[in-house]
Order: sequence, then C-alpha cells, then structure tokens
Amino acid sequence: MIRINIPLRLAQWTLVLYSALLITSCTSDKPSVTNINVDLKVQRFEQDLFSMDTLHPDQSIEKLQAKYSDFFNLFAFQVTTLGSRDSVIMNDHFLNFVTDTNFRAIYKDCNERFGNFDKYKNELTEAFRYYKFYFPDKTIPQIVTLISAFSYPVVCDSTTLGISLDMYMGSSYKYYNTLEPALPNYIRSKMDPAYLVSDAMKGWLMSDYELDAPDAKVVDRMISQGRILCLLEKLLPETPDSIRTGYSSEQLNWCKENEKKIWTFFIDNKLLFSTDPNIVSKYVSEGPTTNGFPKEAPGNIGQYLGWQIVKSYLHNNKDVTMEQLMMEEKADRIFSLSKYKPKK
Repeated sequence: MIRINIPLRLAQWTLVLYSALLITSCTSDKPSVTNINVDLKVQRFEQDLFSMDTLHPDQSIEKLQAKYSDFFNLFAFQVTTLGSRDSVIMNDHFLNFVTDTNFRAIYKDCNERFGNFDKYKNELTEAFRYYKFYFPDKTIPQIVTLISAFSYPVVCDSTTLGISLDMYMGSSYKYYNTLEPALPNYIRSKMDPAYLVSDAMKGWLMSDYELDAPDAKVVDRMISQGRILCLLEKLLPETPDSIRTGYSSEQLNWCKENEKKIWTFFIDNKLLFSTDPNIVSKYVSEGPTTNGFPKEAPGNIGQYLGWQIVKSYLHNNKDVTMEQLMMEEKADRIFSLSKYKPKK
C-alpha cells in the first residue's frame, strides 16, 4: 500500500458548456491566432527517470541533473523528498524510487495512457498561441511531464511548466484507492485527462497572477480567482466552463439559477470585506460544497462570484486589455468599476 500525504493545495488544481452565464462571455470576439508561432517544447522527465541505469545510478542522475537543471532540483527537493545534499544518499533515494514495484507499475500505466503526448501538446500549443496574443512579451514555458508520487498536479518555475501525469489517470484509477489519507470524491472526480490542459494553463497563470497577500479580503480572493477564470476563457475558448471552474455542470447550473441569492448571502452577512482567514477559507477554497449553502452548491462558491464580477468589469470597461486586467493591483478598483449587480 502506498502511503502518501496529499498536500492541502491539491484541491485548487483542478477542469456541458454554459456559455450564457450572466452578463456576457469573456470569450466573445475570439481572435485569430493561426499566424502566431509557438514552438512548444515537451520533455519527458518520467521517461528519462525510469529508464535510468540502475547499475550506475550516480551517472544516470548526473545526466538528469545536466539535462533538466533547475527542474531536477524542483522535483528532488520540493515535489518529492528524494533530494539530499549528500549525493550518495540522494542516489539511493532515486534508485529506491525507480525500482519500487508500485511506482514502476504507476509509471507503466502512465506511459500506456500518455506515452503519446501529441494530443495534449497540440492543445497546449493552441492555448499558448492565445497567451502570446494577449501577452506578446511573456515567456512561453517548456513543458515537462513527470510522476510526482500523487503530490502536485502542476508545478511551475519561471521557465518550466511541469505536469504530473499520475494525477490524471481517471477517477477510478486503482492506485488512488490506496492513498492515505483517502482522496475525497470531489478531488478524484477531477483527476482525469480531461482536466490536464486546463489545470496546466491555470497553474501557469496562478504562478504569475495568484493573489499572495495574507491580509486579503474575501472579495480580493474572489476577484483574483475570477480574473484567472476570465483569462482561461480566452486561452481555452473551446473548453467547457465545468472543466475550467472545476464545478460539475449541475453545480454551474445551480449557481446560475441562484446567483442573486448567493450575492445577497454575502451582502447580508457582511462577508465581502472580511479578512478573517477562517472566513476567507470557508468561501474561497475548494471543497465538496460550501458550508452554509445547499448541498447542490459547489465548493469555493466565491470563485463563481469573482468570475461574474470580473465579467461585469470587462463588460463595463471595454477598453481594458487582458494584460491590464491581470496587472491591476487594486481589486477594489475592479470591484468598484465592475458595477456588478446580479440579475434577479
């Protein structure tokens, strides 16, 4: 049995189209990107790792370090605990990892499902064409696939976007049943190949634009998540809203039908401007549902309101570019200029 502690951040990596949600879709006036050249590089770290020469692990690891540089250190010291300042100990850790019966079986399963990565490379390339359209001066990352031992779906540094294939093996994948603590159903339901590209793009955007302020208000968190969703709509215009938000289609429908009630709840309970970490976590964090709402409501219901607020902001400020939206440091300004008022 594999016993691995699943980080609490797992819930945020997440992926029936409801294109008429609220005011207007952020994907209107989809630009043509066919002439934008993106030469996306994909490296298969897990294939190189599991094909290492187990008789000479020190030489194999030196080659991995030379080929993957900073990403190797990210994998060894942050994604896993295989790294060590003592090279002998680290070599032993890596050797134990790649020769472990369970992890070799997981690698085999991942290679069978994702050995040919062309489909996902093509989808990521198209998404980064849109990204280049909206952010012409931004870096296009190198894609690195990996097996993270069920820890992180997406890992990023300044130039690399890592995708953990073992996190997208389908909700019924046999090894998910062996994890301790057990994976909640709302997380497992999104551990599917359908979410891979959306999660990867969301992770890349979060690495640049996720709000990182311990004293942030509830509405600040909402808007931070909402503008990432609006940008995802631009980058993945053909992807269903249920994939981008991580809500089920039924949960999305519930939000659409009860938007006014959701908003009234936040206003009546004076929640928008709270900086209490417990309140922020309660309404703007992942979960099976949101405490205080019916079971049909999604977890992280604040994300939905943030999405609608940012849509309203873009609708009422048509001269604002996506780059300006993402660079705006004052969430209060977005909130004020959005003139958000849900339909009755």
